[in-house]
Amino acid sequence: MTGRDGERVQLLWTGGWDSSFRLMQLLLVEGRAVQPIHVLDTGRPSTLFELRAMEAMRAGLLARLPDPALLAPTRFVLASDHPPGPRDAEIGERLLRETSMGTQYLWLSGPAAALDWSGVELCIERYESGLSDWQRRVFDEPGRLDGSPESELFRFWSFPVMHLTKEEMREIARSHGFLDLLVLRWSCFRPLDGRPCGRCRPCRLTHDEEVRFANPVLVAARDLARKTRKGLREPAAALALLRRR
Repeated sequence: MTGRDGERVQLLWTGGWDSSFRLMQLLLVEGRAVQPIHVLDTGRPSTLFELRAMEAMRAGLLARLPDPALLAPTRFVLASDHPPGPRDAEIGERLLRETSMGTQYLWLSGPAAALDWSGVELCIERYESGLSDWQRRVFDEPGRLDGSPESELFRFWSFPVMHLTKEEMREIARSHGFLDLLVLRWSCFRPLDGRPCGRCRPCRLTHDEEVRFANPVLVAARDLARKTRKGLREPAAALALLRRR
């Protein structure tokens, strides 16, 4: 599948800011037909919230489109059905060890390879500070892969918004009248009580005054409990291993 199959733009839609901006830009500014694709990772605590946000944004978009057929039904793919291949797993694990790359780029390679994706739009913002550590390993400039072995992990994608910061996307959305839809997106990785945690990276990048974060004391207590449980499990696992030897 290519990024322009049937003249529809094939867009990976996560329900987050960057891909939701691109969806709205394609439909409301460029007037192009879009096939959204969502890869479901059922182990992520944010999955249900992402799906709810996508439903709300879709409803708002359909009401504004001159032809609702421009927005195709979202195609859902289960990540667990398509684990990464050995070569992609090797590259991804190396980048995860050596850089700050997110795990999603590794597990997304599984469905992308299995379903023969090419040129599917993957939305990554431009950082004010320039390319991040992992991006410098795979891009020679924003949006252009450098041909390195590590860049092979990203061979399935095109990168249509990598020249834009989040604030620039906000201004485009405001000027074209769809900021009210864009703020419906969901970006938090670790929600608590139905609200964004306020501590994960997407939350820290949020500038919306409308966002109501979870109680920071409760979030801190949850994160401390998680770290404590992990700290208790690791020595126990090591002791069990020693006992088996």
